[in-house]
Amino acid sequence: MKKTLLLTLALGLVGASSLVAANTDVYITGATAFRTSVYAASQKLFSPAPTIYYGDAAHGGADSGFSSGTASWVMTGTPITGLTNLSGNTLTIHGLFTGSVQGVQTVEDGTKLLFPAASGTPGGLCSAYVTNSPTIGFSDASSYATPFPAQGNIAEENVCVQPFVVVKSVPATGPVANISNVSWEQLAFGIPNGRLPYSAWTGNEADTNQYVYILERTLDSGTRRNFTAENYFQYSDPAKVYIYDVTNNTWFVPTLLTNTLTGSSPNGVVGPAGLNNVNLNWGYGYVGGGDIRSSLARNNAANQAIAFLSIADAKSLTVGGSNWATVVSISGFWPTAAGIGIRGNTGTNDFSPITSGYYTAYGNEILVHLIDPSAGAGDQNITQTQLGDQNTPGSFLGVFNAQSLYNGGTLVTGSIENEIELSKTGGATAIRLSDMRTSRPNVGGEIFPRVH
Repeated sequence: MKKTLLLTLALGLVGASSLVAANTDVYITGATAFRTSVYAASQKLFSPAPTIYYGDAAHGGADSGFSSGTASWVMTGTPITGLTNLSGNTLTIHGLFTGSVQGVQTVEDGTKLLFPAASGTPGGLCSAYVTNSPTIGFSDASSYATPFPAQGNIAEENVCVQPFVVVKSVPATGPVANISNVSWEQLAFGIPNGRLPYSAWTGNEADTNQYVYILERTLDSGTRRNFTAENYFQYSDPAKVYIYDVTNNTWFVPTLLTNTLTGSSPNGVVGPAGLNNVNLNWGYGYVGGGDIRSSLARNNAANQAIAFLSIADAKSLTVGGSNWATVVSISGFWPTAAGIGIRGNTGTNDFSPITSGYYTAYGNEILVHLIDPSAGAGDQNITQTQLGDQNTPGSFLGVFNAQSLYNGGTLVTGSIENEIELSKTGGATAIRLSDMRTSRPNVGGEIFPRVH
């Protein structure tokens, strides 16, 4: 009888323990330009709303002003019912956005990163960090346009279309005050040289000693890869880098591979150094789009510059609070049907110049992910069935990266695509794949009519 009672109690304990929710973690890294879209969609994967904690500036985040633009955060809570493969689990999504190419590489190599952990002050700073390899990496450029193509246990999926724009610095005097367009030929000359004489716009020999500089990202930037590919440069082709010294209001060619948060001679990397100085591994340049935006916003007559930014980063480069205030056309074409009217726009963006294929400064936002998480670095607790892919209903990616283009036209709550659709009335900064009437098979390549 004692044995029967003990066995009954043991079985009861097993049954009770099986009812305890398991914790399923997803670790996301990659494109800084796409971080706000990932944040918005991730919130919709929980019901009720998740508890959110943020990483501090020393760990890739910020010390205050937490928002969707913060590059290091963690969300935890109960997954929505649509995530049937995660039913009964507690879902925790860790975000750490380091850069597109760096994100692809770290997923493929199983590189250990320091992600924020779900502890601390809800809505404020986390109190601990966890070392783990990433599950998913976002990139503004296909992995096949970098030295790290998806292969083996890694798959690549298209997410949406990421528009880019050329923007200029804010001074109301000097060459940039008169620039409203850049041509393909000007960029083809300017990228390897790092600057252009103002005479490239005026044709006046007297303007050859005035320069307009091109702010360039570090080599792990998907934005940079799209920028250079538009002009047929390869990933490894050199691009001369100039940095704006915000203290002395001068331009310099960097000589020291160390970082500065705002730009100061002779330091060559502008932005955070990253964990273990990882951001210094990608050569000279600006780490993130926000670092370029901050430099362009310096209102000094010496700050004569242009740069290539995602349309999301360019939106908040304002003059007098006006959205997209310094965007210029590329070879006479604008990213939206409003033309120069994109400056100051607060409503819907009509991206027909991109969807129709005659504004070419765009790339396919992609993600790479582990196919079988258990075959990765050995530190993933999400299963292959739970992670899935964009064509696996009920899995994490089957919701998060669901595409109406592939599932009969149905939008899925919790998907990035759905968030893009909801954002259209507020000036969407990405384009759904299903809205494209053209396709581009490779970064910077030819554009063809889409065949459904």
